[in-house]
Amino acid sequence: MDQQGQFPDIAERLNQVRIARALALLSPLQKHLFRLIPFLIQQNSVQYPGFVDVNTPCGIQGYCPDSVEAQACDVFKLPFIASEVENPAFEGVYAMGSTASFGQNAKSDVDVWLVHNAQLCDDDLALIKLKTERLTAWFAEYQFEVNFYLVHPLQFCGDMAQRSGCQSSMAHEHSGSTQHWLLLEEFYRSQIRLAGKTVAWWPDAKLNPELLYLGNVHELPASEYFGASLWQLYKGLNKPHKALIKILLLEAYASEYPHSQLLCDRLWQKTLGGDFSASNDAYYAIYEVIEAYLLKQNDSRRLEIVRRCFYLKCGVFLSVEAQGKDWRYAKMQKLVQEWQWPDSLITTLDDCEHWHSGQLNWFNEQLNELLLASYQTLLRFASTHELNEGLRIEELGMLTRKLHTYFSQDEDQIAKLNLLWSRSVAESEVTMVSSAKENLYYLYRQGPIPRNLLGESAICKGKSPSSLMIWACLNGVSTLETKWYEFGQGKAKSSRLTEASRRLLNFIDHDWRVSKLDLCQPWHFRKLIFVLNLDCDPTVNWHGQEMMVDVMNANVFSLGRKQENMLGALDAICLNSWAEWQCHRFEGETAVLQALSFVTPGLRRATHPVDMDVISCSQKLRPQLKLAVKNLLKQTVRLCQQVQQSSTLVQPLQISHTRYGIFFNPLGMAYQDLSDAKSFYQQLSRSHLVQLPRPELGDDPFSSMPKIIQNFAAKGAIQYFLRQRADSLDVFILDEENQLSHYVQSGSDMSELVNKVSHHYVFDEFYASKARFNIPQFFQLVRVAGELTVMPFGVDINNANVEF
Repeated sequence: MDQQGQFPDIAERLNQVRIARALALLSPLQKHLFRLIPFLIQQNSVQYPGFVDVNTPCGIQGYCPDSVEAQACDVFKLPFIASEVENPAFEGVYAMGSTASFGQNAKSDVDVWLVHNAQLCDDDLALIKLKTERLTAWFAEYQFEVNFYLVHPLQFCGDMAQRSGCQSSMAHEHSGSTQHWLLLEEFYRSQIRLAGKTVAWWPDAKLNPELLYLGNVHELPASEYFGASLWQLYKGLNKPHKALIKILLLEAYASEYPHSQLLCDRLWQKTLGGDFSASNDAYYAIYEVIEAYLLKQNDSRRLEIVRRCFYLKCGVFLSVEAQGKDWRYAKMQKLVQEWQWPDSLITTLDDCEHWHSGQLNWFNEQLNELLLASYQTLLRFASTHELNEGLRIEELGMLTRKLHTYFSQDEDQIAKLNLLWSRSVAESEVTMVSSAKENLYYLYRQGPIPRNLLGESAICKGKSPSSLMIWACLNGVSTLETKWYEFGQGKAKSSRLTEASRRLLNFIDHDWRVSKLDLCQPWHFRKLIFVLNLDCDPTVNWHGQEMMVDVMNANVFSLGRKQENMLGALDAICLNSWAEWQCHRFEGETAVLQALSFVTPGLRRATHPVDMDVISCSQKLRPQLKLAVKNLLKQTVRLCQQVQQSSTLVQPLQISHTRYGIFFNPLGMAYQDLSDAKSFYQQLSRSHLVQLPRPELGDDPFSSMPKIIQNFAAKGAIQYFLRQRADSLDVFILDEENQLSHYVQSGSDMSELVNKVSHHYVFDEFYASKARFNIPQFFQLVRVAGELTVMPFGVDINNANVEF
C-alpha cells in the first residue's frame, strides 16, 4: 500500500484523540449535547429541535448513529432513529477552532462546519440556515454555544466566480471575503470529524471520492494577509486576547513569506511521526510559532503579553486547588516554570474573574497597542500588493468604519472597557480629583480619604466630570449603589454628583445594535443628554427667589436686573448610529447656543425620533434651567425639520445682555449677535419666529452640489458621492470637516474608482503610521422615479439590516 493510502487511517487516529480531548473538557451534560450535533443535522422531524419544514435537506454521508447518540437522546427525552438517510445533503459535519485544543475553556463555543452537497439550491440552503439558527438557540438553552457555518465543497478549490458565489456575506461571525486560504488552513489544522467523510488535509492530497478535499492551502496569496488582519482586529473588539494571538500568527507567517511553513503542515509531520501527545495540539502549535518568531525579533515585551493571553485563553488555573487536572495541566505547569513566572502573577491571572476596572484598563491598553502594532506590520507587508482581489470593497468599508469607532483618537469619544473575563467592575465609592494645572479630571476607585488615594492610579481621566461619569456608567463601574465624591468638595456637591450618575444610568441601555446599513451611511443621533452646571454653577452665587422666577416666567439665561446667565456649562452626551458614545463640552455665555449648533445636524439626519433628556445639576433653579433648555432643544428639533430649501428660519433668544438670532437652514443651525441690527431686532421683538428668503449663495461650493447631498454631510466622515454620466463620472467629495470638492473623471468606471481610492486610503503613509481606519464612505447618485437619490455603494439592500 502506498503511503497516501495510509493517511486516512492516521488522520482518523488523530481525530479520535481530539474527540476524546474535547469530551474530557466538557461537563457531563455538554458531552451529550456535543454528541447530538451531527445527530440533529442527520434528522428532519417535528420531534427534534430545529425543525423548520418537511423539505429541509438532511442526512450525512455514511453516518449511522449508535448507542452513544441513543444515550444522549434519552437525556433530552428525544426519540432515537438509527437509520441512514437516502441521498444525504451533507458531505460531513466538523468542529473546528479551539475545540479539543489547549484553547478550549469552560466558556468556549463550538464552531461547526456543515459541508453540504454542491447540488443544493438557494431555497434548500435557506431552510438549512433557518434550521441551524434554531439549533443554535436550542443549544443556548443549556448554556452551550454552537455556531454553524454552511460550506460549499467548491468554496475553496473552485475558480474565482465559483468561490464568490459560495461565500457567505460578512456578519458578526462570518469573515465574508476578508480571508479565504487562511480560513481553510485553520480548518485543516483544527478540524474534528463528527460525522461524514474524512478530510484530506495532508500535503499533496490526491482526489478521492471517499475523502473530503476542500483545496490546496499552499496557494495562499500575500494579499490575503491584509483582509485577515482587519478581520482579527474586528474580532478583537470583543475578544482581544484571542485576536492578538491570531494576528501575531499572521505576522509570523508574513515574516517568512513566501516560504512560510503553515501550521497544518507542522501538525501533520508530528502526526506522521506518531506524536499524539499534548504537544501535537493545534492551539499550542500557534503559541510555539509566535514564541519562535518573537524570540527571533528579540521582542520580550510582546512575548510576555502573548504568554498571559495564551494562559488566560486556556483557562487552566494552576493556583486554584479545586481546579480539575485535565490533559493540559502538566504541560501548562511545565510552561509556566520555563517562563519563570512568580506565584503572585499566576494568582493574579487566576483571579481574572474578579479584576477591577484599573487592571482591565491596563490589560486592554496593552492588547490594543500590540494589535495595532501587528496590524501596521502586516499593512507594510501588504502595501506592495494590490488589495485581495476577492475582498469586497463594501466589506472593507464596514470593517474599517467599525474599527474607526473603536480605535478613534477623538478625545471626546467615550472609551469602552472590555470586561474580558471579569464578572463585575462595580465600585461602591468613586472619587474625582481635578487638576487645575492640566485642566483635567481624574477618577479613582476609592472614597475621598487622602491616604487611600496615595499611590493609586486613576482608572479614567477626562476633560469634564460628565465625561468621567458617562464612562463609569457605560462600563459598569458606577451603579445605582455607587456613591460619588469630588476631592476637596462638600457633601452637597457629592450628593449632586451621585444623583446625576443615577439619572444617567436610567437613560442608558446597552442594546443599541448597529446594522451594515448604519455603517455605510452618515451617523445620526439615537440618544442625546444635556447635563447642566455639573462643575460650573452660577446659581451658587444667585440670591433671588425661585418662586418669583416661576411666577414672572423669567428668562434664566438673562435673569434679574443684572441680566445674569444661570447656565455656566453644558455637556452634551450622545450616542450615534455607529454606536459611538461621546461627551462634548460647552461653556461660557453662549454654551447653550454652541451646543444646539453642534447637535442640529445629527438631529436632522435621524430617521427615528431621538431619545432626549436634560439633567440639571445646579444648586438652585434646577427645574427652571431644565425646562428652559429642554424647550429650546425641542424647538431646535422642530425647526430644523421644518426648514425648507428656499428659506431660513430665525428664532430670537436673549442671553445675558445680548440679543441673539438662531438661524435654521438646510445646512444646520447658526447664531448671531443681533444687537446692532435695529430694524431686524424690532421685527424679532414683535414676532417670535421670522422666515427669511434664502439668500443667493454666490460662489458657495454647496450651490453646485445636488441638494440631497447636504442631508448626508456628516463631520468626522470622508464621503464620496458618485454620479455616472455617459462618458464620465461626477465626483463630489466631503472631507472630515465637510469641505466640498468636485471634479469630473473622464472615462472612469465607478467600481474602479472606488477600488483605487480605497487602496490609497488603506495604504496611505499618514493613515498607516497612525493606524487610522477612517476610509471614505461611497455613495451613488441615481434617479429613482425622477428623483435624485443617494444609495450606499455596493450594499446588498436585502442584507443591509443585518447586525454587524
